[in-house]
Amino acid sequence: MRGGIAATAAMLLTGCSITGGGDGAAVDRQATHVNGTVLQVLSVRSSGERAVVAIRVMNNRDREIELNGGREKSYIVTDAGEKLLLIPSPTNADLAVPPGKTMDGELVFAGKLPSSGTATLFLNEQDSRDSRYTMSPRFEVALPLDGSRGGSVPEASALSGMRDLPASRIGPVADGGSTLGTAKPATSDLQAVDKLKSELGAVETDRGTMVSLPGDVTFDFDKATIRADARPTLDRLAQLVAASAGTISIEGHTDAKGDDAYNKKLSEARAAAVKAYLAGKDIDAARLTTIGLGELRPAAPNAKQDGTDDEAGRQRNRRVEVILPKAVPTSGATPATAR
Repeated sequence: MRGGIAATAAMLLTGCSITGGGDGAAVDRQATHVNGTVLQVLSVRSSGERAVVAIRVMNNRDREIELNGGREKSYIVTDAGEKLLLIPSPTNADLAVPPGKTMDGELVFAGKLPSSGTATLFLNEQDSRDSRYTMSPRFEVALPLDGSRGGSVPEASALSGMRDLPASRIGPVADGGSTLGTAKPATSDLQAVDKLKSELGAVETDRGTMVSLPGDVTFDFDKATIRADARPTLDRLAQLVAASAGTISIEGHTDAKGDDAYNKKLSEARAAAVKAYLAGKDIDAARLTTIGLGELRPAAPNAKQDGTDDEAGRQRNRRVEVILPKAVPTSGATPATAR
């Protein structure tokens, strides 16, 4: 799947505007579906007979996804079993997000939320839990309600602020380096790391935080030589690795074109090249493990259904994936789940 935006479930999420006064109760949780969709739940707020959940959604797929892919499939359930149904957008009833885009949103629900306790947000509740190909990913996220009362609530749900994903595209940032450490003094180290993950297009997986480096822009054609214009991205990766703990897995992948043995050897060499680069940035080489998987784990089909070549799919398969271990949850934290 494409690189997308992600961070740990306990990360501090910023930048999503909320309509009306009062921020409500902070949620700050994230869930990642196996199809590549990332949902960040920022806050929940209620007033009268309506509630609003502020979100950010990132569509890492090459096809549109929907957060409300059917009638009465998206709702909030309270601890008492009361169901608050989503009030659809009048202009985007399915809450569709185009491929490769990030959008901010306010999901509005009809009904009164308790002022304390918890509730559970369901999106596409009746849809797929584990299909990589679904366009209606199922999400389930716990919502803390203490402090959620107050402020205004919109009349209906809406998505806004559509923009490109900050995927793992090679190229220098505006100042030629990472933004880590350049934030204002009020910005925490955790926020700086989260911003770095965003720059790298990191996604959260069951294995940990994954950064996917596109092979076509990281290396010269058919070689394991790192391109000069890929170095700013690898420098940011080195800073992210330095801020993490544990063993880092570096995995080389290729498409299915060519000889199997040759592809495996090339993938091994490219993984080793990334390790060498990181070690050259004062990362302990003992923390870095490499493996070349060749064409064994494609991220996309190498051929179309009619048997013809799928160049876009093969391009996605030519990559190096760097996996950082999952962060240890803070005491009492409840991770969000994606189904």
